[in-house]
Amino acid sequence: MRQPEHRGTPATRKEARLLLLKDTVERNGSIHIRDAAELLDVSEMTIRRDMREAPETFQFLGGHIVLSQEAQRRAPYELAQAAELNEAAKRAACAACVPLLMPEETLFVDCGTTLPHLIDLIPDDMELTIICYALNIADMVVRKPNLQLVLLGGVYHAPTASFYPAQDDATLDAYAINHAFMSAAGVEESLGVTCTTFREAGLKQTAMARAQNRILVADQSKFGVVNPASFARLSDFDRIATEAGLQPAPAD
Repeated sequence: MRQPEHRGTPATRKEARLLLLKDTVERNGSIHIRDAAELLDVSEMTIRRDMREAPETFQFLGGHIVLSQEAQRRAPYELAQAAELNEAAKRAACAACVPLLMPEETLFVDCGTTLPHLIDLIPDDMELTIICYALNIADMVVRKPNLQLVLLGGVYHAPTASFYPAQDDATLDAYAINHAFMSAAGVEESLGVTCTTFREAGLKQTAMARAQNRILVADQSKFGVVNPASFARLSDFDRIATEAGLQPAPAD
């Protein structure tokens, strides 16, 4: 519900917004920036500007606003800052994937700051099962009324805000995955698709092996970049989604 417009000077209005936003986040743990803009009856741009002026209080985490001390505890990898980089391109790449979705399918959704946009774009009335291992993905899935969450457990790894199994985990073996939507930190034609940690690479490979269709979702800034852990060749994917649209993956 929209709040009445705050009267007074611009500084006073901003202070009132920040106080209400802080109170809301303290009570709920987080709030999506879209919901915050509606709550405060201002634009998302205004929310972002207010937050940039109060970094000691707020940070972004996968499109959600959290308190800075909580963001630092959950994501010292600076996931909050990474979420804002090429945000429009990431959302466009995810939008290109939405026509692939069919009700009652099972999806694997990878970690990172790109694929939260895919969850946000899923129609509220579509019933899907979402398998994930990232905190920011799981946090968004539980807010969708018709999505069933399967969260892969394990040890929490702060740099990627994700969980990795401490020992062999057969959870994925129980599922046949219709679509695996995979993220990447780097995409290079000869060296393949890479991420930042080898634990992450192993989990990605397991998910891809269980999937009927494998879609790489990466904005074009990732192309030409190489990271330490290689987990696939471009030809291992069926499609590649960027801000330019959805294309077939190249063959070997």
